[in-house]
Amino acid sequence: MLSFFKSLISAILTFVISITPFSETPEQKCSPEFNGTFLQSWLSSTWSDEQWQKEIENMQNAGVKYLILQDVANKASGGSWTVYYETELAAFADAQRYPDVIEAALRNCTGTDIKVFVGLAMFDDFWTQGALTNQYSEMCSIAADMTEEIYNKYYSKYKENFYGWYFTPEFNNVLTCQINIGGMADGLNKILDRITVLNPSLPLLLSPFYAEYLSAGPLTTLTNLVRLFDKVNFRDGDIFAPQDAVGALWTSEKNLERNWKMYAAAVKTANADVKLWANCENFSLAFADTALDGIFTRPATENTQVITSTLDRFIWQMEVASRYAENIITFSYNHYFSPEAVESFYIETYLDYVKNGYVLESVAPSAVPDFTKTETDGGIELTWNESGDNFGIAYYRITKNGEFLGRVEMCYGSTNLSLSDAGGKAEDVYEIVAYDAAGNMSAAVAAK
Repeated sequence: MLSFFKSLISAILTFVISITPFSETPEQKCSPEFNGTFLQSWLSSTWSDEQWQKEIENMQNAGVKYLILQDVANKASGGSWTVYYETELAAFADAQRYPDVIEAALRNCTGTDIKVFVGLAMFDDFWTQGALTNQYSEMCSIAADMTEEIYNKYYSKYKENFYGWYFTPEFNNVLTCQINIGGMADGLNKILDRITVLNPSLPLLLSPFYAEYLSAGPLTTLTNLVRLFDKVNFRDGDIFAPQDAVGALWTSEKNLERNWKMYAAAVKTANADVKLWANCENFSLAFADTALDGIFTRPATENTQVITSTLDRFIWQMEVASRYAENIITFSYNHYFSPEAVESFYIETYLDYVKNGYVLESVAPSAVPDFTKTETDGGIELTWNESGDNFGIAYYRITKNGEFLGRVEMCYGSTNLSLSDAGGKAEDVYEIVAYDAAGNMSAAVAAK
């Protein structure tokens, strides 16, 4: 207990000093680029070997060295399990079964330098229950059994690429996780103790996040992180890789560096050589406008669908993380950068940034041509032709009388170059701006 309080006081002092106005900016600890990606099982479960090989080629071209498979077993709120590997565990006797993503990933990564982290179990009620009910402990027991089955089934065959494990539940500072830190630690120790017996050289990676809404503040969160590091049987080489939570809007951009200072202070209190990695989010979720935006709920976004973030934001996230983390991974290359999933100009812009010494291209798109407004029954129809760019257009942003009206996304290959304004009038002033994947913007053009 005394050692915990010493660690806590040290962590709080380190954190408080680091956020004072006169504190120095830490030196860069890694390059501002990612070399690992998360991949959700539902996306890859139907891939053929040909698709896997194409995706692996794409990942290698992007510099990916670590592939983190997310949960390969998931329990729905109703109690039914879905599994993505060949299993004989009794817990999965009645589970819905999908093709084996562990086998497919390891087999297709053979002969490459890509190292695979195998994800374990997750349950949907975690987001509302955390460790407050028996479900968390039961899930951790099942996950511990999974490690033994998975290790015995795949490791000897694929030991060159089977690199480690991923603990799927995302610890956070929401009260359902904060109230029972001891229970959270006990569940995690069930898994760590089992994998240590199996093979202590295989690291465990976990990826928590910090939420700004209806959650514990930074000092309380730091205190509980120190408690977690005190109670969990981490080994040298285990990896603490927080999500920066910018894409999901749990964290506002203004607080990002503060959060990394908190994580860095917490990791230093661990009883083992735990590595601090960064999980930088390369997407933007979509949220509708409500009266509680930014107070009790995440703020509204202009995008109305989940999209790939423009590179200016994502690179800034990595630049901040590189001052604290030893390595950077992302959620997710496969979902939001791969040319098999979105338009190729995102990854092309990113690779140009890396090639040019971490300098993002700054060529603005051309002004949008032929922007026209047409009166319709009850409104205005806006149409235009494609803007030109050296890489490609990410989206078009339209304003009405100086106020935001809407945006048209191009990330998923849309060819739509129009927007309807119900209730619009001929005298309204509409303007359009094109943005490329780097976040460069064109000159504004008024509709005629």
